[in-house]
Amino acid sequence: MKPKEIITGLLDLKPTPRLPASLMSAGAWALNSNGLSLEKALAAPAEEAAEILYRAYNSVDSDIVWAMSGYNNIVIGALGGRIKFRLKGTPDVIETLIKDHRDLDRLNINKIKDDEKIRFILKVSRLLAKKVNGENYLALTRWGPFTLAGLLYGAENLMRDVYKKPDAVRRLIDFTAKLYIAYAELYIDNGVDFFLLAEPTASGDMISRKHFEAFAVPAFRKVFDALKAKKVRTALHICGNIENRLDLLNGIGAELISVDYKVSLKKCRDIFDKKTAFAGNVNPAGVMLKESPEGVAKVSRECIADAGSEPGFLLMPGCDIPPATPADNIRALTRTGREYLFNGAA
Repeated sequence: MKPKEIITGLLDLKPTPRLPASLMSAGAWALNSNGLSLEKALAAPAEEAAEILYRAYNSVDSDIVWAMSGYNNIVIGALGGRIKFRLKGTPDVIETLIKDHRDLDRLNINKIKDDEKIRFILKVSRLLAKKVNGENYLALTRWGPFTLAGLLYGAENLMRDVYKKPDAVRRLIDFTAKLYIAYAELYIDNGVDFFLLAEPTASGDMISRKHFEAFAVPAFRKVFDALKAKKVRTALHICGNIENRLDLLNGIGAELISVDYKVSLKKCRDIFDKKTAFAGNVNPAGVMLKESPEGVAKVSRECIADAGSEPGFLLMPGCDIPPATPADNIRALTRTGREYLFNGAA
């Protein structure tokens, strides 16, 4: 079976001949491992960037190919915000764009269509889709609506105002949900057929279950409903420990829930079994970066054992990997998954 067929089986909760295994995002790793920073990639020929990404993901046997991931904050810059590139890693937002909730009225979502960086990334995505040629899903990671709201307004301000100005926060998150959908539509038009919402600000380490349910979950449903109507596949990744809200993620529309290494895969199996596919959760820094290939394989086997032998599990790092992660370590993870056959033998 082609990798895309394996992932389709996973998302549909159907048996597959082997366990699927993939990187999560890893755009900075894919480019940095070939001598390009994210910023330099924007100045390279689009054809070169697409070829580098295609070779990078295929060289480590990732079942999913990711389209220019790591540029999550570009959309903030397109709206007029200030971002700063790093030599390695992903760009940072260095100043909030909204100082007061009334500032939201002056933001124009349509501006993202004219941003030169976004136009370049879309071109690379289109070229990469041609190279993939239906063998893999072409996936994209971008910040989800709750995290986007924190980046536009400031995460501390957002957390404060869920108590003090809940209606203003709902209005802001409604805007960022519309922003995500408009942004995703541009990528759908350029060959991307799998979307992962990354939501670090919705972590259990940052927001309570009560406020997560009140503010984040409705926005997730809105985005996933819109993506479902476009007939693309969907996933949600939330950083940190979210064990106290895993049950809220069944039925929100995401077909795959990706969890951090802090979350028990046994608990995921108990909650998501036969309802929602789930992915994880090899420690991206402590294991993927620092361990030997043998150490990565050992932890990967432990993840597989914890997740159980039923369909619906994708072996993956617990978050985006550091740019310096050795390719041999990534291959150790994907090889461990590919060698696991669903006849009870690994």
